[in-house]
Amino acid sequence: MDRQQKWMDYLKPVVVGLVALMSAATFYLQRHDSGDVDTRVAALEVQMTANNKHDDTQDLHIEKFDGYFDNFRVLLSDVRSDVAFIRGKMEASK
Repeated sequence: MDRQQKWMDYLKPVVVGLVALMSAATFYLQRHDSGDVDTRVAALEVQMTANNKHDDTQDLHIEKFDGYFDNFRVLLSDVRSDVAFIRGKMEASK
């Protein structure tokens, strides 16, 4: 047992030092990763803002084209009515 106790006494400072080193390394990595995460979050916020502006612009274009399509539908309806009128006149003249 005496020999084992000597080894334990010898390894105790090494283990304590290793635990302290690992704790310091963990703390450093957490702080370093936190900075990277903050940078990435800021970049994503900028990208989201740009995308929201783009979406708003697209919504305006869609509303504009919806108006064009409504006008086009009215025009097609008028053309359909005119063609039906002309066809009726042509059939009546036979």
